[in-house]
Amino acid sequence: MDHRPLHLHSMMVHAVVALAPLAALSFLFEAGGTTVFSVRPGVWAFLLRGSLIGILVLALPSILTGVVERNHMYVNWPPSHRAKLALSLMLVVMVSVELVALAGIDGAPVTASWLGLTIVIGNCAVVFGLSFFGLQITLGHQGFGATSYKPDMDWDPPLDILACVADFAGDPPRLIDVQGEAKR
Repeated sequence: MDHRPLHLHSMMVHAVVALAPLAALSFLFEAGGTTVFSVRPGVWAFLLRGSLIGILVLALPSILTGVVERNHMYVNWPPSHRAKLALSLMLVVMVSVELVALAGIDGAPVTASWLGLTIVIGNCAVVFGLSFFGLQITLGHQGFGATSYKPDMDWDPPLDILACVADFAGDPPRLIDVQGEAKR
């Protein structure tokens, strides 16, 4: 078959998107010495560092799988793909610097600091940009204006999709067997 049963890039980037706001929230709660229910500042410190390490550990293979899935055709990359690569590399550098800075802090970090700004706002902004371009690549045009979709009957001459696929009506169905159950 000509498909990949697992899309590693898509699966890994969702975790990065989830970990950035968790790191931001954990930073604010640790810096503020906040206890939520039974979650004390020490747990927030663990969640913060764990989230940042998770972002770093997952971002590197996410970048690699994103590049591999584009078949190394760097010259032909559209601006959205180049923007995603630049933002991904920026996120890796930012998180690396943040982890080094956190390792040098004794006690709770200060909310109003460059570290707080980068963890709470910077990481989330970069992840938002990555999400925007990722959705644009996956779903196409985004915005409040009209989409680029043109109904088949608006073409000149009108296009009948059933006539286009009639030649393939006798083909056997293609199965995507993710769990490999059909081979048993």
